[in-house]
Amino acid sequence: MSMRLQRWVPVVCAAGLVACAAPAVQPAPVALPAPPAAAVRTLPVGEDWRSLLPVPFGGTVSQIPFALKEVLLFQGESRPPGEGDDQECYSKSGAPLHFHGYDADDYVLCFFHERLYRVEAVLRLPKDVPADTFIQWCDQWLTGLGAADRNADHCEGRENDSTFSAGMTYDTEIAGPLVTLVVFDQPTRDLYEQRLQERAEKAPPQGKTP
Repeated sequence: MSMRLQRWVPVVCAAGLVACAAPAVQPAPVALPAPPAAAVRTLPVGEDWRSLLPVPFGGTVSQIPFALKEVLLFQGESRPPGEGDDQECYSKSGAPLHFHGYDADDYVLCFFHERLYRVEAVLRLPKDVPADTFIQWCDQWLTGLGAADRNADHCEGRENDSTFSAGMTYDTEIAGPLVTLVVFDQPTRDLYEQRLQERAEKAPPQGKTP
């Protein structure tokens, strides 16, 4: 064997050792935690607060699928001069709204610049309703909502631009409780309150004329 061949053999063997070496063991992929599942809406239509909206926010009076009657104001609210051009409120005509097994005493829709931005419904519950009824309803209504807050007689939360609020009160000692539900478009509500504030700042003091 020539010297040239003798020098070549170790090189070939070394190359063979590299080629025949077992492949490196790859580490097992790390299992990442699954993203949290979205809240599952299991409430029937007549019990979900979203069903209080006859059309999406921003809808017009002509799109409401039932008759409306008389312009109303929410209890306790006053209408400053000039506000009538911004907001109009109507009650449902005909059969009352049926929600959570009860006919609503009141069901009012409010439009800001002719666009729906707020709905309010009032339910009269029987005197013997279980004490934890309202709390259980709030637990269902607030499932998956952000900025949720609750106590024994009030709960509220937000879903995207929609804010939901519910409260329970007693107007007499012999009647059952009243549950008031309100759903409104938050950006429009903020704009509406800003307009009222601007008008109040521009209005002359009472008893004086400009």
